[in-house]
Amino acid sequence: MIDYRITLSKKPTLRLWKADGKKRTLMAEVENRKANLVEEIILRNIPLNIFMKFRDGRIIYNTNEENALKILVALKGIIGLRNFTKVNKILESVNDMDRSEIFWWYSLYLKLGLRAIQALRTAYL
Repeated sequence: MIDYRITLSKKPTLRLWKADGKKRTLMAEVENRKANLVEEIILRNIPLNIFMKFRDGRIIYNTNEENALKILVALKGIIGLRNFTKVNKILESVNDMDRSEIFWWYSLYLKLGLRAIQALRTAYL
């Protein structure tokens, strides 16, 4: 069974993982201010279960596939951006998307890769 995990460290760094048994695959990662913005805009509205907590402040959350894909689309959309007003627009747009739109952007990303992320940015900026 595939689990989706989100690790949040104190740096802050936010990582999205796909765990299939003992095999883990990093799907996306953001750091610093972008991680804070994702936490404020996206993660506050998603139900997360604490999987593991560490003494140094790291927390690992478990989530379902639908929420993981929402986070993945948001993270992939902001990874290359430098302007934080654009980062906010993308995150708010992804937060307002419904389930079918999230799955559509994810399937487009699987087919086209970076070109799909560029289309997402063009559509919502």
